[in-house]
Amino acid sequence: MKIITSIILYFLIGLTTLHANNHHKVVFDLTSGQDIIVEKALFNIIKNIKSYYKQKDIDVAVVISGDSYKYFVKDIKNSPYSDDSDIIALQPKLEPKLQELHDKFKVKFYMCSFGMTSRDIPEESLYNFVKAEKTKSIYLIELQNDGYAYIPIH
Repeated sequence: MKIITSIILYFLIGLTTLHANNHHKVVFDLTSGQDIIVEKALFNIIKNIKSYYKQKDIDVAVVISGDSYKYFVKDIKNSPYSDDSDIIALQPKLEPKLQELHDKFKVKFYMCSFGMTSRDIPEESLYNFVKAEKTKSIYLIELQNDGYAYIPIH
């Protein structure tokens, strides 16, 4: 009986390890303020990764900082970017893409709270799926310690 219990326990541990190795996680450190990188590259990269890993096998997070804040502000008129004609023109195309990444592909978005404060970006001006409770460093430390692979997008 003891041998059978040991074999079953060994088998269950092996299955858990096998499952853990098949589940992937990635965090994108987004600092770019270039429209082409955010509008095309970020969306294409995430969609391609999700397609390759069959959506259920990979968790994707994006940590927002640097010049990329403006892409995640829903209420542009009440933000520091109210005079930025480029982001005002881009927002109608960008918003549905961001919403799709969140809703369909389950991408988690985290914004550096320190950078928000220093740029006077009110939290209520963000898209409702963007969390802004911690600093970039804390998000990256926690995500990487949780097994997320790190990919910078500058």
